Amino acid sequence: VLSEEQIRLKKLKKQEDDQARTVVVRPNPPNPPSPSHKLTPEQLSMIKKLVAAQQQCNQRSFTDRLKVTPWPQIPDPNNREARQQRFAHFTELAIISVQEIVDFAKQLPGFLELTREDQIALLKTSTIEVMLLETSRRYNPEIESITFLKDLSYNRDDFAKAGGLQFEFINPIFEFSKGMNELQLNDAEYALLIAINIFSADRPNVQDQSLVERLQHTYVEALHSYICINRPN
Repeated sequence: VLSEEQIRLKKLKKQEDDQARTVVVRPNPPNPPSPSHKLTPEQLSMIKKLVAAQQQCNQRSFTDRLKVTPWPQIPDPNNREARQQRFAHFTELAIISVQEIVDFAKQLPGFLELTREDQIALLKTSTIEVMLLETSRRYNPEIESITFLKDLSYNRDDFAKAGGLQFEFINPIFEFSKGMNELQLNDAEYALLIAINIFSADRPNVQDQSLVERLQHTYVEALHSYICINRPN
């Protein structure tokens, strides 16, 4: 026989169970869809301008090919005259590459807004990194060579024969180029990466860092949207 207190507790328990069964389980609201990435008309125009400038600078360099000291055909790698010619050949290619970078930078939207001192500071400190990006763009994995001036290709041994270049310096260039090539970046992505590299506010002797940062941010945003659209995975 149940006491009155036990009966009361039993009724309360039954009421709680009945209420629990009648509770409506509301599903969690779905996560809001991620905003779609779109390039603004200004960004599209900027990217087209960068690619066109890049192609124009490359084309202008092709006309300088005849000014470059010919690569010697002497088979002896230790021949002094041949070594001097190879060194001159690579030096002149480097000069042309630097001029390409300067010409391209001058066409970057915002670059001419900087003072002449900041333009020089950015170019002096970014040139080597930009040249590495350019060699990556010109790397041919099938023959493991880097192509300059449209059809002049050089492998690791050619770099070594140029004189003064050790494989400790050459190998990282080719490994970096190979790794970047595997990403299969297109001209637009390379152009944006180069622009981002040039507009680095933490370079030595840059005076107006805030302006450089704002300019770089424009290119970072454009590259981010471009990648999200063209490489969604």
